[in-house]
Amino acid sequence: MKIHVLSGFLGSGKTTAIEQACRQLVSKNIGAGVITNDQGIKLVDAQYFKSRNITTRQVGNGCFCCNYDELEAQIQSLADVDGPELIFAESVGSCTDIVATVIRPLLKYHAGVEVRFSTFADVRLLHLLLSGKPTSFDEQVRYIYYKQLEEAGLIVVSKVDLIDHSSLEEVKQMVRERYAGKPVLYQNSLDTAGITRWLQVADQYPAGYGLPSSEIDYDIYAGGEARLAWLDQELEIYSAAMRARQDAVELMNRIYQKITERRWPIGHLKFSVDGATKLSFTAGMEDGIKAELAQKPAVSCAVLINARIQTDPESLSQLVSAAVEEVEAESGCRITAVTKSSFQPGYPRPTHRITD
Repeated sequence: MKIHVLSGFLGSGKTTAIEQACRQLVSKNIGAGVITNDQGIKLVDAQYFKSRNITTRQVGNGCFCCNYDELEAQIQSLADVDGPELIFAESVGSCTDIVATVIRPLLKYHAGVEVRFSTFADVRLLHLLLSGKPTSFDEQVRYIYYKQLEEAGLIVVSKVDLIDHSSLEEVKQMVRERYAGKPVLYQNSLDTAGITRWLQVADQYPAGYGLPSSEIDYDIYAGGEARLAWLDQELEIYSAAMRARQDAVELMNRIYQKITERRWPIGHLKFSVDGATKLSFTAGMEDGIKAELAQKPAVSCAVLINARIQTDPESLSQLVSAAVEEVEAESGCRITAVTKSSFQPGYPRPTHRITD
């Protein structure tokens, strides 16, 4: 069995790459499973994978490193029940120090298991960070992003279709200079050839003890995570006019609009509609992009929100509540909160840390 661990900042395209990879592997009769990870427990990505009939497990309430025993349990669950040849383990985007706290423990406690390690970077945010141009993210948040790249086994620069040729060439030059010696791929993860190439190259770079761990200042790391507010909320929309799905679109766009008006940096802002349709906003997107949804009459629909935003939890919670109230008043629909969790991640305390 192979375990392919993915790291990378929030909104860097890890989920898209995994979903496309699973499609390819299944078409070749290769069993694949996914373990999602987050500081919360109600995950849009978990719903998304399940809606695509991808075997999925979840490690919630903390990152892989701090919930390592639960990661082990979910690996064993997949092995016992489904027996996939390849497991993708997608770490939460605010996590770093993966080599010492996840990769090396996996190698130590799973003799015979092959481990791969890819770190994803959205090309647009990477361009800003490496060129020294202003970004809206706090310095401590950027620290996490830099450390993820520093410890990467294989760097995958994603979403290259969303940047112009000149800027892409600048990124390539800066990556060559800053991360010399690391294997790097540039891809659009919706492109079949790009995903095939990623899987092939990853196989050439098994994550062994030769992969160096990073020197991490855990106070800065914890400070960066604490700068991000997490909000997970399940909503039910009811519309006597049979416009529940249209109201869902209006709500999603209203939330995004309010966040951009306040200039709060977006790690990711994800929505799941009826557990089957996923819509996302990320840090590199331009203002004015709108969520769209195939419209059909519906008296109700379910919406799950995963928001990871640089602000405080109370302000983020109030913003979503205000958006809900506005959409209700304008459309005449009724929006009910089913579950809600709003918080900041706690101080990272890894179960294991193997540095040599």
